[in-house]
Amino acid sequence: MIGKNVLPPTPLFLLQDIQQVTLSPTEAWTFSGESTHAVLIVTKGSGRMLSESDQAALLDGSALVLSRESARQISADTDDPLRFLVFYFDALQQQDQVSNDYSPSLSWHLDHSSCVFHQVDNSTELALTLYAHRQANDPLEAFQNQIRFQQLLHLIWSHAERQATVETSSVVDQTISYMHTNYAEPITLDDLANRAGLTPRYYTEVFKKKVGKSPIEYLTSCRMEHAKTLLRESNKRLREVARLVGYADEFYFSRRFKQQVGVSPTVFVRMNQKQMAPVTFHYAEYLLALGIRPIGAPEEQVTYLREQLRMKEADEIVSLPENTPDLIKSLQPTFILTESTGDSAAFSKVAPTLALPWLDHDVFGHLNILADVLGLKDQAHLWLKQHEQKVLKAKRCIDAHIQKKETFLILNVRPQSLLAYGARNIGHVLYKSLKLTPPKMIQEELTRNPNFWATPINEDQLSQYAADWLFVHIFDDDLSRAHFLELMKQDVWQRIPAVQKGQVVILNPIWFSYDPLSLDIQLEEAVQILTHANTAKLSKEKRNILHG
Repeated sequence: MIGKNVLPPTPLFLLQDIQQVTLSPTEAWTFSGESTHAVLIVTKGSGRMLSESDQAALLDGSALVLSRESARQISADTDDPLRFLVFYFDALQQQDQVSNDYSPSLSWHLDHSSCVFHQVDNSTELALTLYAHRQANDPLEAFQNQIRFQQLLHLIWSHAERQATVETSSVVDQTISYMHTNYAEPITLDDLANRAGLTPRYYTEVFKKKVGKSPIEYLTSCRMEHAKTLLRESNKRLREVARLVGYADEFYFSRRFKQQVGVSPTVFVRMNQKQMAPVTFHYAEYLLALGIRPIGAPEEQVTYLREQLRMKEADEIVSLPENTPDLIKSLQPTFILTESTGDSAAFSKVAPTLALPWLDHDVFGHLNILADVLGLKDQAHLWLKQHEQKVLKAKRCIDAHIQKKETFLILNVRPQSLLAYGARNIGHVLYKSLKLTPPKMIQEELTRNPNFWATPINEDQLSQYAADWLFVHIFDDDLSRAHFLELMKQDVWQRIPAVQKGQVVILNPIWFSYDPLSLDIQLEEAVQILTHANTAKLSKEKRNILHG
């Protein structure tokens, strides 16, 4: 048995009569205690609508919706006559969800704060057509006029919805301005909702839709931004900073600050000393992109900076073997940056420590968080802007050399496994920056999760991930290289379109790094590879080992 979805009762609107009214400047028209509801469409001149508690201007093309219990007076306010059409109608309400019985609703009203709407598109033309056919004797024409009336109401309802959105957006902006001006004062959700003239629940809904976070979350962020400025630029005590940003309890402020920023106010102050000398685990390239040279980093990271990125700064960074807390302490770092929250307790005994879990954000998210904590937002903005310009230039160049329908697979070869990559690490430049098309299986993963990392596959599945281009990254060990050599001997490898076209690219180690400095180099190499700058005269066999 197929169940029915029961829709909520919806009123039906039945046009009863149409009248045309013309008022001279000395005349007035009154709507009060009528037996039906009405819609007015101004077709000429201008005037005013008056009620006991409100008044509004009426212009050519204005629409006015009146429920039967309304009391309104319309008058002209110029030397020219005011002309308008009045459409009297019943709102028929379904009695219950079981029966199909409808009857006139005496209490119906338009659910909107205003009943006057200006510049409703096409309403005047449609209203005049309705008036011209008001005395139709043909049943089909009379039916057509009822349809025209529904269309007129739909125009007005749609306009009212758009106007409500604009008005709501405006009051949200007003409360945001209020928060930025009065963040030091006690502010509750009810206070903000009252200022917006909305219920707290509806205010929160529209605020979150516009801003992306709840009003209280936004207020907290606003307060913390001011707190960071005070902590960074003044010598005020913590209690005073808390009070100046709206917190009477300094301990509660400290907890909220750590939740928002990732470190306590005290650690934040120490991390923002003018002379920064951090020790970092995993984030050296991020600090260098922000203009900060760490004094210590893991050996493999220093080697990567020196040999792959060819950075002279690497010679001034102390290489740290694993499990050498005494060596870290001797460097006297101003703070320690790590990807592991498990290291925080031990490192905190040496210096203020910020743990930034690697999988919580993408490369730009990590960069922005670091810039925010260290007061280097301008440097991050500059780097991101320059990188974006490089991406746009690279994309224009590559798009001119490849076919729109060409697909790209990124394959990572390990000793005993294969990984097909998504948009993190190796895939960032190809899929996120250059927006190249992945195979269908990868595209489906990215649709579900835009930050999808990678999925393990076996040799038999390669055909399901077949692509026109194949970017291969091989782990730097003998077992992984042997694995790849065996893979190339198999029939499934030879059937891959990229192999048959000679479009297999062996990537160098830089492509496995996921940091701002490596992204710039990956972008440059992608242009060289895909515009065939280095491969135009190569045979298929040689092209398959490019960058090997």
